[in-house]
Amino acid sequence: MADLNDPARLAELHHVLLRADADALLDACVARAAELAGAPIALVSLVIRHIQLFRAHRGLPPELCVSCATSRSNSFCQLVVRDEAPLVVNDALHDARVPTELVEQYGIRAYAGVPLRVRGHVVGSLCVIDSAPRDFGQHVVEGLAQLAAEVVARIEAIEGDAPPPRLAAEERLARLEQTARSLQTALGAIASVLAGAQSAAATLTEAPPAALSPDDLRAAVGCYRDMVAIVEELTEDAAALARTSPAEAAAEIALATRSLARDLVEAAPLVRLAEGVLQGTLDEGAAARAALVVRDAFEAHETASAAVRRIIAGVERARAEVS
Repeated sequence: MADLNDPARLAELHHVLLRADADALLDACVARAAELAGAPIALVSLVIRHIQLFRAHRGLPPELCVSCATSRSNSFCQLVVRDEAPLVVNDALHDARVPTELVEQYGIRAYAGVPLRVRGHVVGSLCVIDSAPRDFGQHVVEGLAQLAAEVVARIEAIEGDAPPPRLAAEERLARLEQTARSLQTALGAIASVLAGAQSAAATLTEAPPAALSPDDLRAAVGCYRDMVAIVEELTEDAAALARTSPAEAAAEIALATRSLARDLVEAAPLVRLAEGVLQGTLDEGAAARAALVVRDAFEAHETASAAVRRIIAGVERARAEVS
């Protein structure tokens, strides 16, 4: 049984998570999976710490198309990753293995998923989903496994080129600290908006969601987008520092920045929902329903804040080591 939070498993997801653009090959694989199974929904799902992220999808409800994620704790795909084996559910209403929330919220009745194994670690699944109970049959599982090999090859090919060292260690440490402190301020600025969204989602079953200020949402979305760009630079600087600096803390800084980058990816579904409300493509009720399903993404804000604190502490240790 695999550890879903194994750092080595999560590390294999780093490069593919930083790519948010549509991928033609992955899109073609989910289209072929849906056709193979005669199913309305097919997904390439990557299982992270708090959410499962849909890296490619076909046939999702509108709000899940926007968020491109659900909470890991409510996912079927977590079981594929945990057991490192295919999972077939003929009728979710009568299968004690699966979480009930997605069944109730979106009427999922049948599921077939196979592991995506990247360099020895299962990072997610290729799956098909139906709203009616059914037996997919062994030929579907075997066909999905063949398609999964194509998906894995594509994931392994998505690698970023490491930038060459450009700064001295002292300069890089100064820039890392300045950037990390800016991120710490930005994370604090959006905390109240996230708390309001979480409160709206939590009360969805009891009352209509409370309206969130468009200005607050717009500011939070802008702040998030700025942070994503900053963290990309931060990750590059930290990786270069780890390659060139003898300080042991440099490796810790690099690990913390990679963790921070994943945390922002996990918070991204909430940002996409906020953008949907601002753009008028989602009403607040639909956004709150989806936010309820991805509620574990709220935890990414806390772990991101913790990662920033580790970066700042690591910079202080690295300075002491190289001085």
